[in-house]
Parts: sequence; structure tokens; C-alpha cells
Amino acid sequence: MTAVAAALADTMVLFDWNGTVVLDGDRARDALNGVLGRRGLGLLDETQFATRFRLPMGEMFEELGVATGALLPAEAEWNAHMASETTRLRAGAVGALDRLAADGAWLGVVSAAAREAVDFDRASLGVPDVWRSVEAPVVDKVAALAAHRHERARAFYVGDTAYDMRSALEAGYVPIGVAGGYAPVEVLHAAGASHVIEDLDELLALVVR
Repeated sequence: MTAVAAALADTMVLFDWNGTVVLDGDRARDALNGVLGRRGLGLLDETQFATRFRLPMGEMFEELGVATGALLPAEAEWNAHMASETTRLRAGAVGALDRLAADGAWLGVVSAAAREAVDFDRASLGVPDVWRSVEAPVVDKVAALAAHRHERARAFYVGDTAYDMRSALEAGYVPIGVAGGYAPVEVLHAAGASHVIEDLDELLALVVR
């Protein structure tokens, strides 16, 4: 067994989906603006989206003016859009996932995205079938992450929002941020990211340290 394989055999890496495994900021902004536009609310440009998008999604919709009684339909509309528009994989995703899985890492998805949106991306983008678990949609990421924490001694969570970083820390994971997703790099650092990477092929060096 190589040194890398020995390290990864005791390692779990869980991933957020939107903005992390897939780079879909434009798709997400279009989905959000569709929800807002149908309700006569102001639309967000790229900068506004980066500063105002947050999870849980219901709280974000409410802050943007969606009526309390319309929060669930708004989220359903968002998910329908996300499950029908093709996007792109983050650079290095296929190679990183294949290598981590081949060397024995426990891999999974914990995401607020609808399961149909995750499955749509997996099928349309040819994402390797390396997952031990796919949990989507998740309302409480801390609880979902904590439920898996026993799987391996070393645990990392990879995400693109402040909520991801804070949830990882609270659940006992090393939080790794990815740039170019739904939140600026400085927000990820401020939320506790141990590292912020551009491409997923940078991940292997971090998780085998």
C-alpha cells in the first residue's frame, strides 16, 4: 500500500454540490431571478447574487421579499430550474474523484440541492459514480455531516459558502473552501476555511497531509 493510499483509507471527504462539484453560478442566479421576477421582486446582478445568496434557502428567499406562504413554492421553482439546465463541472473534478476513490477515501455528497438536480448533473456531466452516500436535499447540514462523522478518523467537507464552512467546523470536519462558487474567497476564509482552492485536483495534496 502506498503512503497516499494508507492516508486515504482513514479519510472521508464529503462535498457540497452546487458551486462546488459543479460551477453553476449563472444557472443559480437565473433560477433565483426567475423566482423573484415571477413575484415582481427586484432581480440580482452577479455582484448582488454573490453577496446575498445564502443558506438555508428559505431564509434567503424571505430576505429578498418572497412572502412566507410562498417560500416552499419558490424553492420548488428554483429546484425545477436547476434540474433542467445543463452546467459544467469544476476543473479537476473527474480526476480528483477517481483518484480519491481508487485510493480508498470514503466519498459522499451533503447538499441543500434537490436530489433530482444532483442526479441530473451526475447524468448529464458524466460525474464518476464514486459516492458512498448522496444526501440531498439537506435542511440541516450540521446534523447531516455529524451523522457521518464516525465513518473515518479524518474528515473533510468541501464547499463554496460560509454556511458550508461553519457547518463543517461545527460537525467536526476540516472545512475546505472552493473559489468561484456562490461566495467570495474572503467570505470563505472569514467563515473558517482551512484552505481555499480553485480546482478539485488541488484537493488530494490537502487531504493526505
